Order: sequence, then C-alpha cells, then structure tokens
Amino acid sequence: MPPFMPRLIALPAMGLAACATVSPPANTEQALLAADQAFAARALEIGAGPAFVEFAADDVTIFPSAGVPETGKAAVEAWTSQWPEEMIVEWAPEAAHAGKGGDFGYTWGYATYTREGQEGASYGKYITVWQRQEDGSWKWIADMGSGAPAPEDR
Repeated sequence: MPPFMPRLIALPAMGLAACATVSPPANTEQALLAADQAFAARALEIGAGPAFVEFAADDVTIFPSAGVPETGKAAVEAWTSQWPEEMIVEWAPEAAHAGKGGDFGYTWGYATYTREGQEGASYGKYITVWQRQEDGSWKWIADMGSGAPAPEDR
C-alpha cells in the first residue's frame, strides 16, 4: 500500500466524526422559539421593560430608533424606562434560525402594541439575536424592530 493511503482512508472517518459532533440546528431552533415565547410571556406578566432587562445578556447591544447603538444591561434599563408604563407589547415568533455551532441564532416575528385603557393598536415586526449562555440558557444580544401592517393585511 502506498504511504499516503492510510491518510486518505482516515480523512473520511474524521469528516464523519466532525459531523456527528455538531448539534442539529432543528433542536437549537426549537430552543430559540421556546426562549422567545418565554420572553413574550414574561413581558405580559411583569411588563415589557422589565422583561427586556431580564432576558438580556450582559453584553447586549440595543439599537434605539432615535439614537446610537449602546451596549450593556444598563443601556437596556435606560431605554426601556422611557417606555410608557401603560404600554403592552405582545409578540410571537414566526420562525427561528440557528448557526451550526448551536450557540447563536435569531427569531423573528410580529408584535402588537397597545396601551392599557385605550383603544387601538399599532403593529411591528422584529428580529432578536440570541446567544446561548454558559449555563445553557438563551439571552438576547440584539433586537431590532420596525412597523408592520395589521394582521389582516399581511
């Protein structure tokens, strides 16, 4: 057997072993959807602002529509403290996509904004970037949104 042949035989075996160690994106995507759903439920329970702070990673970056990007939970607290207390934000993820490594991904969906005691609503769409933490939980590291048509017009 030529001296290079054992190396050629070993290469496919190493490739198969590498593929077996990558977590399936479908499992990660389900975890991302669950994290976003828990985040949305918590926002209805304690308010959107406190939930945004609770689910934020320590190195989170925010992108306020009328400002410059800022990093850190203190920035999230300052940003959300400007939201009206009577504001109710309800959202639901439509889909999730995960990186092959299983530690990053994003969710996107639609949101409805109302004010307690007032009629009418406004609508938006969002994308939230998530990072798996050392303890296995998911925290958001970036979130952006913009206006969207009413549900009946989508």
